[in-house]
Parts: sequence; C-alpha cells; structure tokens
Amino acid sequence: MGNTTHDATAEPIPAPRPGKPTPVVYTDFDGVLNAFPDYTVLRRGGVNRTPLWLRPDDPRAAIYSPQHAFHLDGNEQARTPIGRFRIHFSRELSDAIMASAAAGAINLSWLSTWQPYCDDILDPLLDWNPATVGTILWYDPVTNEHRRTGKLEAVVSRLRFENRGADPAPLVWIDDEECTPHAADTLRGLAPRSRVLMVRPDERIGISRRQWRLIHDFCAGEPIDGLVARPADDNPEGNAAAGGSAANDGMPQVVLDEEPGLIRREGHLGL
Repeated sequence: MGNTTHDATAEPIPAPRPGKPTPVVYTDFDGVLNAFPDYTVLRRGGVNRTPLWLRPDDPRAAIYSPQHAFHLDGNEQARTPIGRFRIHFSRELSDAIMASAAAGAINLSWLSTWQPYCDDILDPLLDWNPATVGTILWYDPVTNEHRRTGKLEAVVSRLRFENRGADPAPLVWIDDEECTPHAADTLRGLAPRSRVLMVRPDERIGISRRQWRLIHDFCAGEPIDGLVARPADDNPEGNAAAGGSAANDGMPQVVLDEEPGLIRREGHLGL
C-alpha cells in the first residue's frame, strides 16, 4: 500500500526578529503532548497505520489521519512517587518544541498538574533540557490548593506583568481542558497589550499538525490562517475574535483555537 507516513515534519519556530520580544509559551502535558488515543488505533500501530485499516467513512479516519495528527512514537513509562503512568507522545512534535526553546525562539514553561515531576521525570523522558524549560508553580502539590483555579491565575499574572512592560511579549497557552471561552473572555477583560493565542487540542491526538502550524506562525510573527472559531452564539465579539481565519495584522488580541470534535470533559484524564 506504500508509505503511509506524513512526509512533512514539524518545523521549529525561528528566532524572533531583532528588537522583537520573545514569545512566552505555557504548555500542559496530558492531552497536549501526552495523548490518549483510541485503544484500537494504538494497538494497530498508531496514526501512521490508520490509512491501512480505517475505512474513509469511519469518524476516526479524519481525526487520526497522518496529515492531521502526529504519530505517537514516544512510548514511555513515567515512574512517579504516586504511581506509574504510561505516556504516548510524538517525538517529532516534542523535538520541534524543544529545538524552538533551545534556539531562543520561545520562552517555554510547563503549566501542568505534572508540576512536581517536570524537571526530574518529564524532561528526561522527552529529551528536554530542564535548564531551557521552566515550570510554573501554580498549585500546592501537598494540599492541592489552587489546583482548580491556579492555571488561569498564572496566565492572568503573566499578562498583567507584560502589560506593565515597555515591549510586552506575545503569549501562547496550550491546554486541552482550561483553554475555554470563559478563560478567553477573562483574558480579554485584562485588555492585553500583546497578543494571546489559546490552543485547545483534542486529547486523543494532542496538538495537531494544524495547531502546531498556528503556534509556529503566531510565534514567528507571520500571518496565520486556519484558526477554528468557537460557535458564534457563544462569542459576542464574532467568530474572528474567537479565532476566525485572519491575517496576523488583523488578528484580535486574544484568540481561542479549539480542535474540531474535541472531547469535553469535566474530570481530569491524566495525572
């Protein structure tokens, strides 16, 4: 049947132009890098094998298409003090993110419930350099204080900091659960002086190829297209304000991209 892999690779983000501030990127782990695919898809070889057995009319075919999703070739066991967790991630994607941070193209930090284990466990498993990747301390891992509200509070705090600066940096927040219309409205209420891109992946595949291109182009200061708006009736500012297709120079200050068909959960699936 020929090669079923996707030929294009994830491009690292280029360093910002001289005089431009470095974009700040906050990323979750579960449902963003660590994906939770359909068990059958995983058992039968993952994304790169789905064209061989999934019928074109199967709803999963588009979700797991190699042109849409990254192949989850990373298969590791994370051993933590509270248990062992099997993680599935794309080395292509994780390498592109790390290369971007190592080159100084982005200021990268974890914003994840894996907070206590990012430096010693997650970074080595992903081949990330802990000296290059920060970890936002947003909740108390002993008492769980701020666990329900701390992520948004951390982003709000960063935006307020950038608002006070002479040259505020763009901000990217990637989270499959907390990048919501409500959170977007909260950030808009701060009247940010720099642009904000909120990316909500589908937990079954994590960041899609389309979403990585959005992140790449946004951080590179290039025109961006392909944003997926939330429903118009849930968006008083119109689809473009929530993420309708628009060039970067016409993009609203805060946009939310939600992967189509994502599973909306009240509970947390990972750690």
